[in-house]
Amino acid sequence: MELRHLRYFIAVAETLNFTRAAERLHTAQPSLSQQIKDLEDELGTSLLTRSKRRVELTPAGTVFLNEARLVLAQAERAILLARQAAQLNASQFSIGFVPSAEIKIFPHVLPTMRAQYPNLELNFHSLTTAEQIKALVKKTIDVAFLRPPIEHPDLSSEAIMTEPLVLVMPADHPLSQCQRILPEHLMDTDFIQINAQQAGQSLYNSIQDWLQRHHLDVRVTQEVHNVLTLLTLISMGGGVSLLPDYAEQMLFRNIATRHLEDEAPPSTTLLMAWRTADTSMSNQFFRGLVRELVGL
Repeated sequence: MELRHLRYFIAVAETLNFTRAAERLHTAQPSLSQQIKDLEDELGTSLLTRSKRRVELTPAGTVFLNEARLVLAQAERAILLARQAAQLNASQFSIGFVPSAEIKIFPHVLPTMRAQYPNLELNFHSLTTAEQIKALVKKTIDVAFLRPPIEHPDLSSEAIMTEPLVLVMPADHPLSQCQRILPEHLMDTDFIQINAQQAGQSLYNSIQDWLQRHHLDVRVTQEVHNVLTLLTLISMGGGVSLLPDYAEQMLFRNIATRHLEDEAPPSTTLLMAWRTADTSMSNQFFRGLVRELVGL
């Protein structure tokens, strides 16, 4: 029995007419009739009853039709997966990211990606939001995890998650004694600010809006261009800052984090972005994996 026998039988079973089935399959009716007879001979039972006026499925034919559809669907799926594997295993895939994705996305997605496509070469680039947008446009990376906004006509994006902001401070800071931080606790504190263009305008705006909403007059002692520099300065006692809650999982022994006690605490969005024109299987597969495993 071959797959073509199943296709021929399904066409006849769905049309209940040998002439229309032959037209659908672009084959001659005598050939189609012979293929169905060969299939019935191999099975040892009739699948169809034929008369001059009508064709009907036998009970065995009804059962066989359902199973034949399943077999063909599985065969088509096997072909698709094999083609995907061939394309993915012969390519490289580059991912840009901010620290949040490294902590919250990659541990869920990469083990599955590597297990299914062990020969796919994954390359990682820790970049600021501004750098990732440039890298996407220049085709240096294929997918980016970054902060909004993204205002480029050649790029598409979607929100992956919303992250609450937490207070990040030296472990021996007086505020580390508080379990929850009230807005007024930050009045007159030394504050390290992350650059809006580099970190993403939405993160910067979320922090500034929250500070202004509570009329907090913080002393901005330094402005930095990346999170690692910010954390290093905090660990050295340079001040406090607000970061997405992935900071709670950073391995800095001399840094403490606390949640903010507020009816509307600040938050920021993590986006996944890609070139709109990139319809490669590797890109589509990776994005689908992110959606599935991150719970979108």
